[in-house]
Amino acid sequence: MIAINLSVCIALWAITAWRAPGAWKNRGKRPLWCAFFVLALEMCFSTDHAARWLDATLGVNSCSALLKHISAVTAAAFVLEFLASASARSRPDKGKSGPRPVRLGIVVPAVTLTAMIALFAAAERPHETIDLLTAYPHDPLVLTYALVWTTYFGWAMLTASRLSWQWSCRPGPDLLRRGLRLICIGTSIGIIYTVHRASMLFFARFDVHPVPADADIVLNGLLALVPLLLISVGSTMPAYPKFRTAALQYRGLVSLYPLWAHLSEAAPQIRYGRKHNRVLDALDLRDVRGRLYRRTIEIRDAMLILNGTAPMSVRLRAADHVEDAGLSGHVATAAAEACWLRASREAHTAGLARASSPEAPAQAGNDLDSEARLLMELSDAYFSDLSVTFARQHVERLSNSRSTHSGATP
Repeated sequence: MIAINLSVCIALWAITAWRAPGAWKNRGKRPLWCAFFVLALEMCFSTDHAARWLDATLGVNSCSALLKHISAVTAAAFVLEFLASASARSRPDKGKSGPRPVRLGIVVPAVTLTAMIALFAAAERPHETIDLLTAYPHDPLVLTYALVWTTYFGWAMLTASRLSWQWSCRPGPDLLRRGLRLICIGTSIGIIYTVHRASMLFFARFDVHPVPADADIVLNGLLALVPLLLISVGSTMPAYPKFRTAALQYRGLVSLYPLWAHLSEAAPQIRYGRKHNRVLDALDLRDVRGRLYRRTIEIRDAMLILNGTAPMSVRLRAADHVEDAGLSGHVATAAAEACWLRASREAHTAGLARASSPEAPAQAGNDLDSEARLLMELSDAYFSDLSVTFARQHVERLSNSRSTHSGATP
């Protein structure tokens, strides 16, 4: 369970960090972000060792149990706020005025939290325990506390299931509907957790234990974590296309750094700003799309500069060199372009380049993503042994030609 708790904790913090920029810009996304933040914070103290440390630090027996239940109530309230508000905005009659159903989702958790804190403070808790509800099954105040907690959580899960299912039945993007159904499944399992928890507390009141203690702990953990995972996945599923695009653009930004750095050494005037270390550049997650756009432009600028020193004879030799290597089709086109580009770059650096008429690029993308893919293919070919060999032969040919010409000059 420790490994599962740790994995869930890491996943929740990752989702919280990823959603933070969107929540900062869009007010409608803040309730869901707050829910993940509260749950991520609570998961940091989900293990027994962490819970006991927290109780010892605060000097209050079973305070970690209270904070765990407060976190669950707060997170459930934020989820309800998000689902109710988003569902209301997605209705065809969203322009009509009427009472807001989310007000109930604010008043009820506030009353619940007040009652829980008052009952916890009044209850006798003579010794430290992790599970407050099962440690004092005969204490009427603890039993009332458990009743308040389970009643609210069951109501919240039932309301969330209803809202998510109703929303998923409306027209909309397929990923959004699938995500809502996952949320509905997760909240439905949350209802099962509530029923199981309440029934075990009821039986414990009469010293009846239908499920062994160890099995009950594992079952409670699974019934609590599985809904959390399903709700997390379901709520992030609609953003998968954006996340995938962002991940691919970041991959392109990192992958194109070697080609950009190598070309900019020969043509430093293409750089908009100063050159950064490759590791620092990869760790910088700010404005990935804008930086990738700039990187592709600067690479094309360098190719344009070197294009004027690659005559048609060099391009034809590059095509023959690639054909001799057994390449054909699209791969051969990229490899031939990489060969003459590398040869032109090495000749330019060595001071052997000769000016000629520029030629049109062999291929170019229609948008940023396709352009990045083409340049990544070009980069792979550019650093291959095929291109390095061709560039070396080209520089040797130019050096020999200059030596011959110099020796023939009186």
